[in-house]
Amino acid sequence: MLKTTSYTTSLASLVCLIGLSACGSDRAYGGEGEGQASAESVGSVGLGLELSPGTRVDAVAFTITGPGGFAKTGSINVANSKTIATNIGGIPAGDGYSVTLSATSADGKTSCSGSGTFSVAVHSTSQVMVHLACHEAARTGSVAVSGSLNVCPVLDGISANPGEVTVGASLVLSADAHDSDAGPAALSYQWTATGGVLVQPTSKTPTFTCTTPGTATLGVTVSDGDTTASCADTGTISVNCSLPGSGNSSAPMTMAVYGDAPYGTSPTDVAQTNGTPAFIASINADADVSLVIHVGDIHSGKQFCTEAYDRQIFGLWSAFQDSLVYTPGDNEWADCHKVAEGGGLYNAATDSIAYQLDAAGNPVDYAKGDPIANLDLVRSIFFATPGATLGMAGKRVVSQQTYFDAAHPTDANYVENVMWQDAQTLFVTINLPGGGNNDDDNWYGTPTKSAAQAREITERTGADLRWLDAAFAQASASGANAVVITAQADMWDPEKGVAHQSLFEPFVANIAAHASAFGKPVLMFNGDSHVYQSHNPLSAADSLAYMHPGYDVPNFHRIVVHGSTLPVEYLRFTITPGANAANGPDAFGPFSWTRVIE
Repeated sequence: MLKTTSYTTSLASLVCLIGLSACGSDRAYGGEGEGQASAESVGSVGLGLELSPGTRVDAVAFTITGPGGFAKTGSINVANSKTIATNIGGIPAGDGYSVTLSATSADGKTSCSGSGTFSVAVHSTSQVMVHLACHEAARTGSVAVSGSLNVCPVLDGISANPGEVTVGASLVLSADAHDSDAGPAALSYQWTATGGVLVQPTSKTPTFTCTTPGTATLGVTVSDGDTTASCADTGTISVNCSLPGSGNSSAPMTMAVYGDAPYGTSPTDVAQTNGTPAFIASINADADVSLVIHVGDIHSGKQFCTEAYDRQIFGLWSAFQDSLVYTPGDNEWADCHKVAEGGGLYNAATDSIAYQLDAAGNPVDYAKGDPIANLDLVRSIFFATPGATLGMAGKRVVSQQTYFDAAHPTDANYVENVMWQDAQTLFVTINLPGGGNNDDDNWYGTPTKSAAQAREITERTGADLRWLDAAFAQASASGANAVVITAQADMWDPEKGVAHQSLFEPFVANIAAHASAFGKPVLMFNGDSHVYQSHNPLSAADSLAYMHPGYDVPNFHRIVVHGSTLPVEYLRFTITPGANAANGPDAFGPFSWTRVIE
C-alpha cells in the first residue's frame, strides 16, 4: 500500500509509498518494451493517496519502467474515493525500476507529478516512496503604470445677446473658457440647441435663429483635445423665442378686417376690382389702423380661377401701407373645379370631365380648375416667403411650415396657417374653406370622391386642428389675455343646412373645448356667407345654436365680416388691453368694433 501526504497550500506535494510483491502464481506481464518473465520472477506494487480537503482528483496516471525495456502504464480511478489504492502485478523481479505518478485536479487548476525507484523481489512486496509535487495555476499578474498630467478646460460663462427675440429673428451667443496648461490642443467649442437654427455651431460666438415660439435651451461643450469624456466642460443657457408682434404691450391696437372682396357677378364684372385701389387708400388713410386682415375669397363663385387674376390681386395688395394677413377662401382654390368658376363637370355618358374652354379651345381655369393645383398657385404667389405678411410693413408671423408637429410632416405644407401676438392677444389663422362642408362636395360633380380630394380633406383638417391646439397652448404659455381665430368658412351658415355643415363639427368642438379651457375671451372672424353678423353661436340661447348643438361657451364670440356687395366695407376692430366689456353686439372683453362703409 502506498500512502501520500496531504496538502493545503497553493503549492503542495503528495507523497506515495509503493509496495512491490512477487507471487509465483502470477503470469508474466507482457507489454510494450517488455520481455517474458517466469512465474517465479514476478511481483506486485500497491499505491495509496490521501487528498487534501477541497481538492478533487478523479484519476491518477502511472508509468512503470524497468530493466530489459519493461514498461507499464495505466490510470487509477479515484473519483469516488479519498485515497489511491491499487495493486500492480506482473512485474518481473529485478532492480532499477522507477514509477512516475501524475494527476490533475478536476477544476484544472492544480497538477501533481512525482516519481520513485524500487526493486522487485520474487514472492514479496516492495515499497517505494513517491513524492508528488503539486502546482496550482498562477492567479495573479502585474501591471506597469505610467501616466500623464492634463489640466482640463473650464467654461467660465455663456451669454446670449439679446436674451429674447421674436420667431424668425437671430441672436448672438458667446462662450468664455480658459485652459491653464494650454494643451494638449487649442480650445474647441460645440454648440447644441433644442430648437431653432445654429449658424457656425463650432464657433466661440455662433448665431442662433428662433424658428418656434417658447424657450430654447442652448448648450456648449468646450474641449482642450483631451479625449477623456469627463475632461470637457459643458454649460447651458435658455433664451425666449416670442411670437412676432407687439406681444404683451398694453398699448391699444386697431386693425381693418374684411373679406369676400373684390367680387364680381360674372367673369367680366370688374367693378369691385377696379375700385380696390381706392378702398386700399381709404384704409391707408385711417391713421389708427396698423394691420389688415383678409378672411378669404378674392373673387366670387361666378368668376374664373386664373393665374393672371391671382397675380393682379397680389399686385393691388402691395399698395397696403400696413401689413396684410390673408387666409385663403374656397373661391380661389377649393371651388375652382365648379363650372361657374371655369372648372368642369362630370359627364356620366362618357365617364369623363367636360372642362370649360375658352374660344381658342384652351381650359379657362388654371390647371383645369384642379383645387390642389390652385391652392399651390395661391401659396406660390401670396405665401412665397413663409412667415412674412403682405403689404409694405413686412410684419413677421409664425407659419405652420416652420412650426409643426414632427409626427405629422405634411402639416408643413400649410404655409398659409400663421399665428402672432399683438396687444396681449394671440391671433391664429387656419385654411378652412367655406361653401362646401370643409371641401366635401365631390370635385367636378363626380359620383365618388377622388383619392386626392379625400387626402386633401384629411391632411388639411388634421393640420388645422393641430394648429389650433398649438395656438391655444402658446396663448396659455405666453400669458395672452385673449385669442382671435380667422377662418373663411361660416360654420353656422343656415343657408347650407345642418346636414351639409356636419364636417365642420370637429372644428366647432375643438374651438369650444379650447375656449372653455382658456377661460378668457375668444373671438372668431369669418366671411363666406357675406352678410355681417355679430353673436355667440356657441351659446345655447343663440338663434343658430341648432347648427352645432350641445355647446354653451359664454367667453366666445364670432363676427361675419360683410362682403361681396358694393360699397366694399371693412370692420374697424380695436383691442384695448385691460378692457373687459360684456359679450355684446359691438364689444367683448378687450375688443370693440364698428363697420366702416366706403
